[in-house]
Amino acid sequence: MSIDWRTLPSLASLRAFDAVARAGDFAGAARALNVTHAAISQQVRGLEREMGLTLAARSGRSIVLTVDGMALAHALAEGFQAIQGGVEALRAKEAGRGLRIATTPFIVDAIVLPRLSEFWEAHPGVETSLQPGVHYVDIVGEGFDLGLRAGPEGSTWPGLDARLLATSRWLVLAAPSLLASGETDPMKLPWVWTEDMPSEIEVLRGAGVDVDELTKFEVGSAMLYWQATRRGLGISLAFEHVARDDIAAGRLVELPFPGLRKGDGYYAVVPKGRHRPIVDHFVDWLKTIF
Repeated sequence: MSIDWRTLPSLASLRAFDAVARAGDFAGAARALNVTHAAISQQVRGLEREMGLTLAARSGRSIVLTVDGMALAHALAEGFQAIQGGVEALRAKEAGRGLRIATTPFIVDAIVLPRLSEFWEAHPGVETSLQPGVHYVDIVGEGFDLGLRAGPEGSTWPGLDARLLATSRWLVLAAPSLLASGETDPMKLPWVWTEDMPSEIEVLRGAGVDVDELTKFEVGSAMLYWQATRRGLGISLAFEHVARDDIAAGRLVELPFPGLRKGDGYYAVVPKGRHRPIVDHFVDWLKTIF
């Protein structure tokens, strides 16, 4: 059934009367709503004038509800309790909802997953769902709490707040096994390649590379990119943060390559406006691991 809001008294006056009915006097209602005694009295008397009814009468320091007042108090009690129950149910549902994060396969594998248990130790019971992909998703439209993205420093995304996590260099990398022959010129070596990596292609073109002239080892999917590089099937282009563990372990080495774009950053992007505190906690934790 639809509600004609134009025929209803103000919610402020109905709430004031409900508080009086529960407390039994104006003073208790004023304390419950954190307003003055006079404000409560004014709201109730205004409600009576609007409805053309006497709802409450003084009896010493207390208030006695009339028959009409008791009928209205009963209806308001049921209505406000239903509202409170609905609000509390939504708050409980939201508090228990896990984090949904859109990111890239490389960020997940190299940075987030190896240390995710640290976040869980600090925030037990928070479920964390990571959705890796090579293409940007609609964070707001698809209901994600945040996304992890890379781009030139100062990048912005419409409808999202971008929070810089770290800046990183682009590197050209190769497995030692690929360099065993003695050839170290990136332009003479095969490149691990997939068309699913538009950012890497853009960076190479920005460095003056004709990507159509490169010798390519096609892997078809960004998910296989690192495996092919580690196995020496070709060289690759990646952020330093993604490759740092492989470089430290000696699985990959950096090849000199002038002209690569500098100052790119990793960003946490969140929908504009209010969001749950756990989102901020996760972003703060990300800053410690990048």
